[in-house]
Amino acid sequence: MNAFRRNVPLLAACQALMMSSTSLIIATAALVGFALAEEKSWATLPLAAQFIATMFTTIPAALLMDRIGRKQGFMLASFFGISGAVFATLAILKAKFSLFTLGTIQIGIFNGFGNYYRFAAADAVDKELKGRAISYIMAGGVVAAIVGPNLANMTRGVVANAPFAGSYASLVILYM
Repeated sequence: MNAFRRNVPLLAACQALMMSSTSLIIATAALVGFALAEEKSWATLPLAAQFIATMFTTIPAALLMDRIGRKQGFMLASFFGISGAVFATLAILKAKFSLFTLGTIQIGIFNGFGNYYRFAAADAVDKELKGRAISYIMAGGVVAAIVGPNLANMTRGVVANAPFAGSYASLVILYM
């Protein structure tokens, strides 16, 4: 029970923050893409690129974390999340569509690792608490459904003449 009280709330918070950033991106990426893309039909490419990066990262993330451990894997993933949020913010400030897409790809890589928070929680507790631990982690989605879009709305105008730059800058804090 001690491992449950120590690890599960931390992993649940990590899951909630990861999913909050994903819901923020879902709410904003097409709008930002539309504003930045010269060819408007490419507006949803950054969001698609994020999900494709997540898909292609999931299995390599599992293999890497098997070799180096989940803690180190999650820390490495944070580097991708933070740098992706920085790139996305700079892309909005400099009006660079390709840099924004690169940022969303890096965030997708972070998400590929983040999908393993629930397994880390299940492995951290006794057998009889595994289901409960996974439930706590997955409850982060409920938190994210509220936090992400509201964070996007509250921070969208923080940087004058660069809508949503503040939103993506706020992701740096979430990933830290």
